[in-house]
Amino acid sequence: MPEMTTAQMTEFLGRTRQGILLRSRSDGTAHGAPVWFDWDGEAVRFFSDASAPKIRAIGRDPRIGLLVVNDLDEAPAWVRFEGTAEIDRGADARSFATELLAPRYWDLTQPELAATVDSWREAPAEAFVVVVLRPDRIRSSAG
Repeated sequence: MPEMTTAQMTEFLGRTRQGILLRSRSDGTAHGAPVWFDWDGEAVRFFSDASAPKIRAIGRDPRIGLLVVNDLDEAPAWVRFEGTAEIDRGADARSFATELLAPRYWDLTQPELAATVDSWREAPAEAFVVVVLRPDRIRSSAG
């Protein structure tokens, strides 16, 4: 399968897609969790509740991957980022989540979703963190 060109990857990742966070548990078993993410061409960023198990796990072993795949109505394609994550506790995670990611991933005209985002805005700043992955390796397939 051919790797994506830079233009193909930019177009592919420019669409709203969910990523799957890939990591190993402390017992060595594989674990994947869906995340909303942003790719700026240099780093992948996602947010999390600061007390989430994935944040504790990344603190113990920051080696992670993020897999992004095609929608079911598209030709098979994927991008996988691999590297060492940094938990950025100084970032404005609430704004990142509420102003950038939530409007991209959710229809905020739905009252229950808008209420969830409002609750995030009202949470203490330290309740959320941004995880930054500057990949050491990017693999892809254009199908």
